[in-house]
Amino acid sequence: MAIGLAAELLFIFFILQARVQADNSQAVGMVGGVVYFRPPLPNLTTAYHQSHWYCGSSLKIAIHEYGKGVRYLDGPFKDRLELFPNNTLKISSLQKNDSNNFWMYLQDVAGKEHDYSVYLKVYDVVPKPTVKAIVHGNNPEHCNVTLECWVQLEDVTYEWMPPSRVMPVGSNSTNSTLPLSFNPSLETYTCRASNPVSSSSARLTLRHPCSWTGTGCTRWQNLGEMGGRWLPGVPGVRSLFPWARAPCGGYHGAGCSSPVVVPLGLLSCLCFPSASS
Repeated sequence: MAIGLAAELLFIFFILQARVQADNSQAVGMVGGVVYFRPPLPNLTTAYHQSHWYCGSSLKIAIHEYGKGVRYLDGPFKDRLELFPNNTLKISSLQKNDSNNFWMYLQDVAGKEHDYSVYLKVYDVVPKPTVKAIVHGNNPEHCNVTLECWVQLEDVTYEWMPPSRVMPVGSNSTNSTLPLSFNPSLETYTCRASNPVSSSSARLTLRHPCSWTGTGCTRWQNLGEMGGRWLPGVPGVRSLFPWARAPCGGYHGAGCSSPVVVPLGLLSCLCFPSASS
C-alpha cells in the first residue's frame, strides 16, 4: 500500500502490526503488535481544548487537556498507550482481550464537539499447523488418502496447494519442443493456515508407492501471494482434503494407515516417520 493512500485511509498502516480497513472503521491487530488510531479530524492538530479516548462504552483510558498535557488512566491499557498532539492514539503490546470498540471525544477551542470510533479486532499469531495423512484401504494399485490440517485457533482459513507435477526447465521455440524435468515418485502437498494478520504452513510428501512424511513449516508474511483453493475455516473442526491417486505400482507395507501425529510446532523437520524407515 502506497504511503499517500495509507494517509487517505485515515490510519497508519504497519505490516504485521495492524491493518486498518477504513471502509467500515475497523482495524485488525496481532497479539504482541502495535496499532495506531488516527481520527479523521483535519486542522485540529493543536486547536482543541480537550480530548478523551475511551474503550468500550465507558472505560476512559487517556485524556489530553490543553495546557495540562496527557494523562493515562489506571486500567488494563496503562503503560501501553501513547497519545500524540494530533490525537493519534498508539496501543502497544496488543492482547487478545483488547478487541473492543474505541472512541474519542474532542472539544475544540471554539467549543465545537467531535467524535470518532473504530472497532479493533486482535488476532493470535497462527501457529504451525498439525498435518496428518490417513490412507484408506490396502490396495497396491491405488493410493487413496485423506490429508488433514488444523490449528487450535478460531477464525482460521485453510488452503491446500497440490504439487506442481511438471516443472519446465527450458523451451526451444524454433522446433516447438518443451524439455521437462520432474520426479514421478515424489509429490508434495502444502497446507497453509491463515488469519487476517499471519499465516503458517506445513507440507506432506508422498513417496512411491503410498508413504507420507511431513516437512518443516515456512511463514509467509505477505498474505495472498500464493495460489490455491481456499477451504472454509470452522473453529474446532479439522480441514479435510481427500485425494485419490492413480495406480502407483507395487505396494510394500501399511504406509500411513496408522499414522503418528506430531505437531509441527515441536519439530522443525520431520513430522511423520516414513513407512519404509
